Amino acid sequence: MNKITYYGSEKEIAEAINVLKKYERRHKKGPRLINMKEAKARLIIQDLIDKNNLTAGILINGNNVWSMTRILTNLECIKKTGLLYSIDNGEHAVLSQYFYQFLIICGSTAHGDVNGWVQFYPTIEHLKRFFKRNEFGKRVSESIPVQWTDVKRIVDMIEARLFPLESYVKSQQEKK
Repeated sequence: MNKITYYGSEKEIAEAINVLKKYERRHKKGPRLINMKEAKARLIIQDLIDKNNLTAGILINGNNVWSMTRILTNLECIKKTGLLYSIDNGEHAVLSQYFYQFLIICGSTAHGDVNGWVQFYPTIEHLKRFFKRNEFGKRVSESIPVQWTDVKRIVDMIEARLFPLESYVKSQQEKK
């Protein structure tokens, strides 16, 4: 049985609970989220987070379910500037706190905070190298636990955007 918990403001949590309850009411003939395999429940919750722009943190079995939209939107900002920080209007991180927390579970040490991470990986090229070989010596896509399907989906999308040619070749090979 899955355990679903929430964090955030009262309003954010109430909204998230309402969305998940609404999903369960619409799908009452199928298994409840707490009774599904974690891998399937994570993808459904991720879709609900993104479809409803939920900002509360939702955890399943103690681990975050991640918003693909929030991560990929931040990635596009980073790609646009080529940097994980901005020097316009004073130096600040372009890398969001949310994306930074995601990178930690992808095989990074914390580096103190988002600014420490950005100092270690200041450019899009550094980010690409990180996805090819994280701080534990593995490709990020190989570091994700099997049940974390939401994380795997995001990593696949990030890699498709960072390495479009490799992603195309991989998709062609998978079709054969």
